[in-house]
Amino acid sequence: AKAGGKEIAKYFGEALEIEEKSMASDFRTKADTEAEKAILAVLQEAFPDFNIYSEEVGKIDKKSDYTFVIDPLDGSNNFALGIPTFCVSIGLLKGDEIIAGVIHHPILNHTYFTEKGKGAWLEGNRLGVNKKSSMASSTFAYTCGYSTSSELEESLIHKLNKKRVKRLLQSWCPTYELCLLAAGKIEGIINNENELYDYCAGKLIAKEAGAKITDFDGNPEVKDKSNIFIISNGTKIHQELLELIK
Repeated sequence: AKAGGKEIAKYFGEALEIEEKSMASDFRTKADTEAEKAILAVLQEAFPDFNIYSEEVGKIDKKSDYTFVIDPLDGSNNFALGIPTFCVSIGLLKGDEIIAGVIHHPILNHTYFTEKGKGAWLEGNRLGVNKKSSMASSTFAYTCGYSTSSELEESLIHKLNKKRVKRLLQSWCPTYELCLLAAGKIEGIINNENELYDYCAGKLIAKEAGAKITDFDGNPEVKDKSNIFIISNGTKIHQELLELIK
């Protein structure tokens, strides 16, 4: 993760050529591809038999039980605009279960990491969600996939603003938002159809920090790879978010 972050930091602030992928808002730059190369060089040397699922190269199937899920630069639009909110994210799956994750913020030089059952950490400090229970003093994030219908997004933004919450974030860097939740900085996130590499590592980091995760009907999450979920600090605001969605 730090190898990838070093490449990203090297290009930050430069005017880079943008290569469009599925649509105008979905693109890559040289920083994305160079960061990915640096990450893969380290991982494939240390774990040559593990599968790879990375945003730019796609899937490399080695027929292993283990898969690294990589977003070499989450927050590419922020990066291109010169906004320093972007991260490197690497999650590790065993089958369909997330068992480890690391998220590195190259500008702040913050590295969040977790292993299932062993807590979540920022450097040497153990992370934990906060216990705020007032919507009015809480900050929430909404994040979604590029092709997700805007109907739910528009409705939720309207309802959350009507509730007069402290702030609604749409940073387009879900990996970092999940770290903020784990560190007790924000109170909840609505994740609507993001790609696996956008939330794989961060979901486990937040869960190991004490976060509560359900689907949009309030049912406990059954599959780690589910991409529609609410994740919060676990206080009564979780139920209030569910009621807003319903």
